Amino acid sequence: MVPRRGHAKLAIVLVACALTVGGAIAGLLITDDGHGNPSHERLAVAPTTGSWAPISVARPKVPVIAGGIPVDIDPMSIPTYFSTTLFSLPGAHHYRMTIYNVSNLGAVNSLQWFPPTGVHIVKLLGSSEGRCTVGGLNGFGGNQFPGVVLNQNILCGGLDLKPPSCTCLGDGGAVTVSFVTDKTIVAGEGDLRLRAATVVPGRIPVSQSSPAPSTGPLRRIVPDASGGVDSGGLAAEQRLAAQSALDALQSSNISLQLVTITRWVQSVPATCRVRLASDEPSTFEVYLFWIPWLAAEPYVWLDMNVTDDLRTSTFHLGTAQPVLPGGRLKPNGRTVNRRSVGTTLLSLYGPRQAKKSRAILRAHGGDVFAKPGAMCQVLENGSLRLLPNR
Repeated sequence: MVPRRGHAKLAIVLVACALTVGGAIAGLLITDDGHGNPSHERLAVAPTTGSWAPISVARPKVPVIAGGIPVDIDPMSIPTYFSTTLFSLPGAHHYRMTIYNVSNLGAVNSLQWFPPTGVHIVKLLGSSEGRCTVGGLNGFGGNQFPGVVLNQNILCGGLDLKPPSCTCLGDGGAVTVSFVTDKTIVAGEGDLRLRAATVVPGRIPVSQSSPAPSTGPLRRIVPDASGGVDSGGLAAEQRLAAQSALDALQSSNISLQLVTITRWVQSVPATCRVRLASDEPSTFEVYLFWIPWLAAEPYVWLDMNVTDDLRTSTFHLGTAQPVLPGGRLKPNGRTVNRRSVGTTLLSLYGPRQAKKSRAILRAHGGDVFAKPGAMCQVLENGSLRLLPNR
C-alpha cells in the first residue's frame, strides 16, 4: 500500500463564511438575545427531507486486480490544517520547521509529522512550544537488529496554536521544531497530521472580501417526547432540552465540521451519543466517532459539552491513525505483518482491526454511553437530531 503523503499541501473546498471566531454566536442561542432572534419555541419546525435528511456518503467504485485485490485509491478530499516553512541550520541535515495553524477548526493542541519515506530522524533538537518527542515502531529488526525503528515521527502535544482570524491570512499560532535527519529533505515533504484541536463555535472566514453566504434559517427539530421516562432514562422535558441544545449548533462551525469530517473520512459517524450531564444548568455531553473507509485516513472523534449558550460550551476534536501502511496488524496491535496483503480499505484489515476500532470508539467516549442519554444522528446540513430510545 502506498503511504499517504503531503496532507498539509492538499485542500478541501469548504463553505465560505464571514463569521469571526468570537462573533455572531448570540444569534445561535436558543433564547431571544434582544436583537430580534426568535426563541427556540418560535422557530419553524424542521422538515425531514432534503438538507434535513440523515447525512449520506457517496463512495467511488473500488477497482480490483487479479484475485479481487482492491487497487489503492486516494481520499476524495483532505482538509488543510497547516502550512509550513523549512530552513537549514548549521551542520549536516540540521533543520528548523515552523508549522502554522491555518485551519478553520480553532486552536491546534497536538500534531504529528512523518518524514519522507526512507528518511530517518537522527535527533530532536527542541521546539518552541509544547512537548515534542520522536517515536515510531520497533521490533521489526528482531533480536539481530533490536534498534530498528520504522515509521519514525515527531509528535508534539500540549500546544495551543491560536486559530487564524481568516484562513486566507495565515496569522494563526505557530510552533517551531528543530531536528536532524540522515538525509536531505526539502520544504513540503513528509506527512503532517492533526492529532487534537479545540474547535471554536464561530465559523472562521476563508476570505476577507467575499461576503458570507447564507447558511439558511434556524429550524426547530421536534424529538419524540411522548410519555414519561424512556428506556434511556430521559424524561420528556429532558429530551426537549437536549434537542434544543443540539439545535443551537445549527449554522455554527460545529455543524460545518460535522459535514466536513464525514466527507473527509467517507463514512457517516459510527456513533453519535447524547448524555444528560446536568439539569441545572441544562448541560449535555455529546460524542461522535468516525471510522474511516480508507486505512490511510484517521479515526476522528468530537467530544462536546453543550449548554443552551455556545459561549459556555466546549468542543474538542481528536484523531488517530487506524493502521500503518504495508499490511494488517499483528496480534499485539502495534506492528504490521509486512507479508500480508495491503489495501486501502480499512474493512479488509481483518477482525483484529475491527476489534481495535470498537475499543478506540469506547475509550474516547468516557461515560457518554451511560444513562440518562440517547443516540443522535447527523443530518445533511450538519444539524443533529436526537433519536428516540426503543
